[in-house]
Formats: sequence, structure tokens, C-alpha cells
Amino acid sequence: MEYPLALILQIALSALICFAAKPIGNALGIMDKPDSLRKLHRGAVPLVGGLAILLPATLIGGGISYNDGVGLHWVIVPVMVVLFVMGMVDDRQHLPPVVRLSVSLVMFSFAIILAPHLALTSLNFGGDVSVDVPPFMGAMLTIVSLVGFQYAFNMSDGANGVASGMAMIWALFFALAGTGTLSMLALLIVAGGAVFLAFNMRGRIFLGDSGAYGISAVMGLLGLAITGHADSTLTNMQLMGLFLLPVVDCLRLIVSRLRAGRAPFSPDREHLHHYLLRWLVSPTRTALAYWSMVALPNAAGVLVGGVSGFAVTVALTLLMYRFAIARTAAVPAPAAVVGGEAR
Repeated sequence: MEYPLALILQIALSALICFAAKPIGNALGIMDKPDSLRKLHRGAVPLVGGLAILLPATLIGGGISYNDGVGLHWVIVPVMVVLFVMGMVDDRQHLPPVVRLSVSLVMFSFAIILAPHLALTSLNFGGDVSVDVPPFMGAMLTIVSLVGFQYAFNMSDGANGVASGMAMIWALFFALAGTGTLSMLALLIVAGGAVFLAFNMRGRIFLGDSGAYGISAVMGLLGLAITGHADSTLTNMQLMGLFLLPVVDCLRLIVSRLRAGRAPFSPDREHLHHYLLRWLVSPTRTALAYWSMVALPNAAGVLVGGVSGFAVTVALTLLMYRFAIARTAAVPAPAAVVGGEAR
């Protein structure tokens, strides 16, 4: 399949699912209903954004991978499907955290067993600077990092456009750094994400836990595949820099909740996107600010390169994050994020 045709098909199929979101959501029983407490969006909103992005990408990406002889697609797909289904069940009836954690650990372990080349063997800063990691430790570190990243991404999905736009930024970095099929798989996520974003920013469709779990699995595994490729211009430490912002926010939330005597995954209004919304008021400006906090430090880090580039990414990300939190720390938390998913 020609790559331009693949992108056109991705856009068309994603748009078709988005236009049919309500009947699909009703049929699957995944409608996000207002509750007058945390969810103040207008009417029930279908949680089928993940389906709109991932189903076409899976079908089209499968055809491309088969033609190009790339087997990675068939490692990513079963992991993504199981985690997507788990998220769909969670959208319907809220699974206990221990169940979600167990399933994620099993599926990412399954991925590393099937594709051991995805496991970290060194921490590569670029150039000749790298730190070797023993094989077993590298595999364990990879699995734990993937699970942690998945939870961090899911927790970032609480305001329109934030998580999906961030995933598109990551996918663009992947596409620019990768080659051939791997770059094309990333571009499929960008194309599907752009269609979803057009509907999501108007509150007509949400990503849902199914989309958050599925997309994070694809981003994590595809990122490892691209950074591990001999021709890639992106290192695994730069990949960590790309994922840094939601991970830092997730860690801050867990620590603050434990200090307050609460469960680490209990919902509240203290996520970064909530802080930005208090300051910027507009959901659109909130999404743009969040995307900037991901894109700008990482673009600067890639331009500088090497250990210095990684240090620039980390420093800029933490400085922007600290400024955003401090800027609105004294502002009372709003009752809800109107038009967005509650997290």
C-alpha cells in the first residue's frame, strides 16, 4: 500500500467512526454521563476516541507491516488490544487498580518476551555516551517504565485535547526519527489523532480509558522500537525526555495523595491540566500550553543533542512545570472541567 493512500484511509476511517460515535458508544455501553460533581459536560459523550484512532491504524498498519516484512506490528497489536479492552471495561464499570496494574504488567512482559530487542540494554544519551544495563535489569526496567508511563498518560487525559495532542507530538518526533514502516506507523497515529482532535476540542467525543491505555501502549512500544533501530536519530534517553512531563505530574500526584492519607490513584482536581485551566480559563489555551510544555523542551534537546541536549530537555520541562504549578497554586480548584473527561 502506498503511504499517501494509507494516510488518506486513516483520516477517512477515523472520521467515519467519529461521526458515528454516539451510536457506537451506545452500542458498546461506553457513554460518559454528567454527574453534577466532577463531570459537567453537556449530555452523555461517547468514549470511542481510542477506537477512532487505533482501529484504522491497526488495520492499515497491519497491511503496511505485512508488505514491508516488519513483524513488530504483531507484537504491538495483541498488547494494545488487550489493554484497550481492559480500558473499555474500566470505562463501563471501573476496575480496581490492582486488576489494571496486573493486566498491564502481564501484557508488557509478554511484549518483551516476544520482542526482547525492545528491552533496554543501555541508557543512550547520544554520540558515544551511554551506560550499559545488565539484560535482566534492562528487561525489568523496561516493563516497569512502560506500566508507569501508561498510568501517567491515562492520568493526563482529563481536559479536551491534552492527551491526544501530546501523543501526536510524540508520534511526530517518532516519524522524524524513524525510517520506513516505523515512521509510517507513527504518522498513522498523527493522522487519526488530528481527526479525533477536531471532534474532541468541541466536546463531541472523548478518548476514554480504552483509548488512553491503547494509545500509551502503542506509543511506549513504538518509541522503544524506533530508539532501538540502528538508523534512528532518537535515543532512548530522548524518549524518556519526551515522556517526562506526564510522568513527573503523575509522581507528584501520587506523593501528595499518599501524604494526605488518600489512595494514590484516587481522583482529584490537582493535575497539571487543572492548574493550567485555572490560570488560562480556556480549554483550548490549556491544551496549547500543555503541548508547548512537551514540544519546546524536547525540540531544544534534540537540537542541542547528546548529554547536554538531554539536560536541556529535563531542565526546561521541570522549569516550565514548576512555573505552571506555582502560578496557580493559590487559586481554588474548580468544581470540574467543563467539556473534558474527569480524572
